[in-house]
Amino acid sequence: MKKVLAKLLAVVMIIGAVMTLTVCGTPSKNDLTVAVGYQFTTFDPALNTEIANSYVISHLYSGLFKKGPGGEVTGDLCESYEVSDDGLTYTFHLVPDALWSDGKAITAHDFEYSYLRALSYGEDNAYALAICEINNYIDGAQEYIEAALSEGAAFDCTTADHSYVGVEAVDDTTLVLRLSTPCGYLTDLMSAPYGWFPVREDFAPQHESMWSFDGGYPTSGAYVLKECNETEKAVLEKNDNYRFADDVTADTITFLCMPDESTRSLAYQSGEVDVTLDMSADATLPYKDTQKLWVMTQPSNYFLLINSSSGGPEWAKDVNVRRALALAIDKADVVSVLGGELYYPVLNGYVPDGIPGEKGSFRSEGDADGYSIVYDPAEARALLAQAGYGEDNPLHITYKYSNSGIHGAVAVKLQQLWKAVGIDVDLQSAESSAFYGQLDQGDFEVAYYGFGFTDSAIQYLNMWTSSTSIAMGITPAVEDPVFDKMVADAYNTVDPAEFNKALHAAEDYLADENVYVIPLFNFNTPALVQDYVKGYTMAGAYPYFAYTTIEK
Repeated sequence: MKKVLAKLLAVVMIIGAVMTLTVCGTPSKNDLTVAVGYQFTTFDPALNTEIANSYVISHLYSGLFKKGPGGEVTGDLCESYEVSDDGLTYTFHLVPDALWSDGKAITAHDFEYSYLRALSYGEDNAYALAICEINNYIDGAQEYIEAALSEGAAFDCTTADHSYVGVEAVDDTTLVLRLSTPCGYLTDLMSAPYGWFPVREDFAPQHESMWSFDGGYPTSGAYVLKECNETEKAVLEKNDNYRFADDVTADTITFLCMPDESTRSLAYQSGEVDVTLDMSADATLPYKDTQKLWVMTQPSNYFLLINSSSGGPEWAKDVNVRRALALAIDKADVVSVLGGELYYPVLNGYVPDGIPGEKGSFRSEGDADGYSIVYDPAEARALLAQAGYGEDNPLHITYKYSNSGIHGAVAVKLQQLWKAVGIDVDLQSAESSAFYGQLDQGDFEVAYYGFGFTDSAIQYLNMWTSSTSIAMGITPAVEDPVFDKMVADAYNTVDPAEFNKALHAAEDYLADENVYVIPLFNFNTPALVQDYVKGYTMAGAYPYFAYTTIEK
């Protein structure tokens, strides 16, 4: 009866929209236009690596799990699940009444096909797999990938043997995943708009993705793709078969591609767009104290990396010297030259805001425990003196940065702060295209760095283990077997509370006790929203407009 009423309501809404168009000659009041700063590259979840794609994909698809505005994870198409005692087997039970947009039931077999398809797509999705990590945890995934690559385009995931792969649709509503190693943040991974989202076998062929721009294919989320020109726009239309269609208020969402920021600003000022995303702090400063400014917390950090490895400078091997560098930095002073904490909130821990912890925010949990490194120039001078540095023998360091964006302003401010405690600083800039390559080769003493993972603190921490650096072909900047073991032990921790506790301990060891990294600030991403737009929110790291209304 509930389904019948929902469909009748949808019909009434459609008739009402048609009457509005006929009588008044104006569009529905809940047609939203959003400007984005990029062009689209794919709407195929298995190949997605771009933020602009994610804006759209998060509206088109539902996965087993979803994220709320604070990054909290809840069930979406998953009604319940169990985990084995060893943390290696997950049994997911799908909601029984979920439908694709064309009215066909969403089943566990759809997920089985989607995961096997993502693993066997081919070389084009290697980076996408690395982002969603589906290949890192499913048992037998790497062997399956290698078999698919060996056979090439002839490999068919619908017929090839996958009995050794840890993906099994037991029946229409039961999906079992067998992992090769425990993953304490698996449900977080499964909530992001990447390869964990389901696609339909009869519309999404294995080795091809251009269908994702065609429109009209079935989707599992709040919207379907009505039309798309990947360099210009994507038009989304409400999916009346969506489980929560009664709650969806935006009838259509049009994402316009406007890579030039000044063009987006003008489109906003003229009223051509209702929302403009991907704006800089400078462009939004005139709106700083108004309701038009929407500042979105992004799980990304900006920190200083010290090359404390065997190949780094001798001074960097002394923890007290590293600590002195950190104590000499007034972080509030640094962010003041960038527009202030509204855009760049001071970060006292390495893991940024927006990452889930045990029950809430990982950052909030960590900050509650305290942070020993706060601005103290007198203590910085004392530590430098203990290490043998002073007025007659000043410490000389080289700070490397990219010559683009905000990095030059940060470099100049750091130079001033370090000079104030007696440190001589040479600033060395590099072209942005070459900067990270030089860092990867170990060609630096101190440099800025940043990450933008969205799922777990362990993603940030793991980047500085020796094994990860070597696997990525990077010269390790941190060489500490104790830290390596702390992260490895966390990976093998099944209990969520103990997993979270282990991550906090590893973060403290990395940033507080040993000062291998110096956190500076978090990124907030500003957007501009017209006064008449109400109900916009966040789905994890991405803006979400399904519940938006236009109130002119």
